[in-house]
Amino acid sequence: MSMNVVTQLTSAEGLVNPYPIYRALREQNPVVWVDEGQSGEGWWLVTQYDLADAILKDPRVWKDASRMGFQNEDSFFGNSMLFQDPPKHTRLRSLVNRAFTPRLISRLEPRIIAIVDGLMDHIGEQKDVDFMSAFAMPLPVTVIAEVLGIPVEDRQQFREWSRLIIGTDDEPVEESIKATKQLGGYFDELIRRRRKAPGEDLLSDLTALQEAGDRLSQQELLGMCVLLLVAGHETTVNLLGNGLYALLQNPGQLGRLRQDPALIESAVEEMLRYDAPVQWGTFRFAGESISIGGCDIGPGQTVVVALSAANRDPAQFADPDTFDVSRSPNRHLSFGMGIHFCLGAPLARLEARVSWSRLLPRFGQIDLNGTPRRRPNVAFRGFDSLPTRFFAG
Repeated sequence: MSMNVVTQLTSAEGLVNPYPIYRALREQNPVVWVDEGQSGEGWWLVTQYDLADAILKDPRVWKDASRMGFQNEDSFFGNSMLFQDPPKHTRLRSLVNRAFTPRLISRLEPRIIAIVDGLMDHIGEQKDVDFMSAFAMPLPVTVIAEVLGIPVEDRQQFREWSRLIIGTDDEPVEESIKATKQLGGYFDELIRRRRKAPGEDLLSDLTALQEAGDRLSQQELLGMCVLLLVAGHETTVNLLGNGLYALLQNPGQLGRLRQDPALIESAVEEMLRYDAPVQWGTFRFAGESISIGGCDIGPGQTVVVALSAANRDPAQFADPDTFDVSRSPNRHLSFGMGIHFCLGAPLARLEARVSWSRLLPRFGQIDLNGTPRRRPNVAFRGFDSLPTRFFAG
């Protein structure tokens, strides 16, 4: 069955609120064929929670496009573990886990607090700010840049490359490809410098592992760096913006969170579920004929999991369209499931928890101060602009 799903989701109404569209799909066609036009090409979109969860864990569904005959020579992403299957994915994940450790994440907390406090000082002086440019964007990009050892003077360019790589639905794909190549070239030079003069950063650690004779090739190392940049901060930018908007649209829940800071951890999980920063998982490919929700998926056909649709499935979540900062259990799919569960999830959660635990006591009242502008991107859900007024106290 072919449906104009993308047209609906990229409409003005769909960008503001895609969830009624996902609800209709989930109820009527939980696995639907999305036609790409006269070419006859397309892909399967999965919107039901139990089916999505199963797909994310199914070894018959592949991530490595080269197994389908596509070439990855010019793609740094294609060489990252995000687009690999076992045994290569297992090797890459194990290697990065040796550097990107829970101990590293816990050591970052004091620095994250300092960055948050500095941004809040600026907000307190200005009072009327765009929350995205004043807080949601600079926090994660500063954190991941410091983790990787990116010089301060390069971080604005760093952020712009990431923005272009993610892109929007109305920007030419060539801009994304160009930015990816430029970022790869930047990391290539930075890696050479780290080999000669290692620092106290993750990039130096990854390079040292490679130098120690491990199996991370230069292309794999570059792919890992590009992945860590984009995945390491783009998701958190959207988590913070979407999270604040959800709180402002649900003042009762904001009040509960102010009264009981112990709810911050569950509130962050609810922000992730209720308005997922990443709406769709990356493309997967059926390695053989499989049946999903009564639909026969042919070998080689593309499958996309609508994480955000699964997160609103009433079969899994009671009152799924209600924002509840105390929701428990909350087994959302916003970081994926299975072997590709997001490596940066602990860092994103830490940044969000620190942000709300510092912002809410500092500013006794937070209001919208204009019309928010959603970023025109179906897969990544966030704001280009979120005008906000902050009152201390």
